[in-house]
Amino acid sequence: MTVTVITERPELQRPSHLRPTADAAPLVAEWSGTLPTGRLNAEAAAAQSARVRCNLWLTVFQWPAPVEHASAVVHELVRNAVLHGSGARHKDVTLRLALTKAGALLIEVTDGLPAFPGFDVAGSTRGGLARVRQRGAELTWFTAVDGKTVQARLSAHEVQ
Repeated sequence: MTVTVITERPELQRPSHLRPTADAAPLVAEWSGTLPTGRLNAEAAAAQSARVRCNLWLTVFQWPAPVEHASAVVHELVRNAVLHGSGARHKDVTLRLALTKAGALLIEVTDGLPAFPGFDVAGSTRGGLARVRQRGAELTWFTAVDGKTVQARLSAHEVQ
């Protein structure tokens, strides 16, 4: 588990893959950790662990929007990653949270599968990604070193 409090150090800043304007927004704080998935009822355990960590982290860093709203998004993304992305190898899922100075929360969940066929359809039907979009999150995905990352962006101004 890694916790980073970021000041104006550009080498620690990582651009968002969602909006060009977010790329220039400096990060205030960042947290990342691995959620093990190789146990019975892994999706529920990992998703609940992610929700608790998100609640604590956003409370400590005083995110101005409702914390439970963001933790529900985290819960859905982690649950989906464990169910659909960890594969038979039971690759662990990584969660990354980052707050920008502009008040946005970037949520990234990385799993072991490198592709996301049907991403656009998955976000418009009745599944977990649709529930994430209903909460006002912008979604995208990109390939990562050992799989793929699904990223959600929540703006504190839009959530309230």
